Amino acid sequence: MKKETLFAYFYTKAEKAIRKIGKQTSKDIYAISFWKDNIEDDPRCPIITIGYNTLTQVEAEQKNASSLMEAKWNYAFWLQNELGTIGGKDPSLRLYFKEANLFYTQREYAKAEKNGEEDKLDEQDKQMQSVFMDIIVSVVKELHQRGVVKEQIGIDVPIIVHELEYYDLPIDWTIRSNPKPLIDEFLEFYHDRSL
Repeated sequence: MKKETLFAYFYTKAEKAIRKIGKQTSKDIYAISFWKDNIEDDPRCPIITIGYNTLTQVEAEQKNASSLMEAKWNYAFWLQNELGTIGGKDPSLRLYFKEANLFYTQREYAKAEKNGEEDKLDEQDKQMQSVFMDIIVSVVKELHQRGVVKEQIGIDVPIIVHELEYYDLPIDWTIRSNPKPLIDEFLEFYHDRSL
């Protein structure tokens, strides 16, 4: 499977998820979440869960957060809803990894572990994660370029590409994915926290 084919497939799934946002809710949304995780901590199964947060949720959580900015940008205070997912145990992703000689079976892992060769598989894990996230960053950029978010919500909002914690790598995904002015406030929050 070609990278372009997987990108197109992921893009379609992401667009369908965004289009599930109802017009009633859309006026309250200020950010979309592309939360990155691995199913059962398996690096061969990276997954993105697409959701959003609302100003109503920020208001409700402000009393539980240290500041308005924390309630607004710390994912712990978000709705953590699910419009759709990308990746995980998807057969297309697995096929892509296999054809790129990155995927390995549990038996291959056990053999490598027995022979003290886990480092090779650790490198494959890193490559699978990197390839997956490069495609996700391209998907988010394309959503912005085609105006899907703006069309569905009425305004363009940032798409925060993240894990449970914010650190340099997910911050880089978010920076690469969004037009800069959209993420200024989010980056300000992140930099203030990391000082």
